[in-house]
Amino acid sequence: MNAVADQRVELTLRLWRSGSKRQFEKYVRRLLKLAREHEGRTERRASEVATGRRAPDTVLVLSFPTGEAVEAYLTDPRRDDLEELAARAVARSLITSSRHHDVAEHDPVEVTRLPLADPDDED
Repeated sequence: MNAVADQRVELTLRLWRSGSKRQFEKYVRRLLKLAREHEGRTERRASEVATGRRAPDTVLVLSFPTGEAVEAYLTDPRRDDLEELAARAVARSLITSSRHHDVAEHDPVEVTRLPLADPDDED
């Protein structure tokens, strides 16, 4: 296998819910569908347990074949179409990117109910 072809660029989305859980899940599903249209893959999804009021409700780790695919996803005009739903469903979001990983590291998985620390918390 080609080492470059086996690397993907990760994008991590931390989402804090506002509004109903139904609206929030609808928003997440639409984000994931749009990511797939840009060759994005859901590597991991973690739903937060009650570990504190500042913890995200969901953390998504997506991967894309190239940095250009990430940029195309983030600048896709259809993301603007989701703004109205996001305004009702999401209180806060934090996106981090540019980590590369080897696709042979693991298979995509759905992980739920993991306690995840808020990056703003300092010990």
